[in-house]
Amino acid sequence: MSASPKIPAICSNATYYHKQGITGKNVTVAILDSGLAPHKEMESRRILAFHDFIYGKIHPYDDYSHGTNVTGIIGASSIGIAPEANIISLKVLDRHGNTSIETFIEGIKWLLIHQTQYNIRIANLSVGANPSTCPNQLTLLNLWVSRLWEAGIIVCCSAGNNGPAPNSVTAPGNCPDVITVGSCDGSHFSSTGSLAISHYSYPGNLHSVYSIPFMQNTYSKPELCAPGVHILCLKPDGGYHIKNGTSMSTPFVSGYCALLLQLHPSLTNCEVKQLLIDAAAPITTLPTHVQGAGNVRLDKLLTMTKTFNP
Repeated sequence: MSASPKIPAICSNATYYHKQGITGKNVTVAILDSGLAPHKEMESRRILAFHDFIYGKIHPYDDYSHGTNVTGIIGASSIGIAPEANIISLKVLDRHGNTSIETFIEGIKWLLIHQTQYNIRIANLSVGANPSTCPNQLTLLNLWVSRLWEAGIIVCCSAGNNGPAPNSVTAPGNCPDVITVGSCDGSHFSSTGSLAISHYSYPGNLHSVYSIPFMQNTYSKPELCAPGVHILCLKPDGGYHIKNGTSMSTPFVSGYCALLLQLHPSLTNCEVKQLLIDAAAPITTLPTHVQGAGNVRLDKLLTMTKTFNP
């Protein structure tokens, strides 16, 4: 583990693009998590909505800290990857980081109802449950998460921290449609997919737009990885602290999507998913079922799309 914290905007090279005005401006990201505490790095004008599905409170808060950690990686003004992105904060986790499937689905329904009103383009789900614990309920959850994808929302999910054993990806990260993110620097905990790749046909016209050599008619989890060890995050008391886990890796990718959509707002979620895969660099020391296509290179992602004409 590195002795110094990884600042998301710096270790991703996002600061270079911030200087060029690529900041995620006018792109709305929804975070389903434990809420969002007031912080000097999260301007209130960018928080378009806060809804508390646990206690029904009106004003933004976070009694577990996880949601504030995740939201800051995406959109904090000095350390975040997309410092001008708009934020929707949905509190679906309680003060212990727990929730019911029913509550989480209520959060998803809220997103679908308000998608057009707030122009929600990205949903970050840094949560997970072991599929073996309640398979029927988690199947229902994944069906609702798939509805987000079918509605055109880019859904980024954490792979989970139950690795490195195969088949350890948590729900809803095991949902075929979504972008599932593992940790590129935490292979000792990052959940992994099956060594055998299952068959699945993507909805929509993904393959008519791009080719996916290693994923055509198949899917594997995770698709991508991002930094997940020693990540500097916002703290609910107004300060900062350091966190590990794929929950921290996932908002890196959500932030990348916000920058990409600022440049190319007409991209579909399937197109964004493929561009992320194309911009990933494989890590030679990790097998595919641990990293997917590899660690997303922001410089390649934003450079390769300068000439992209959807």
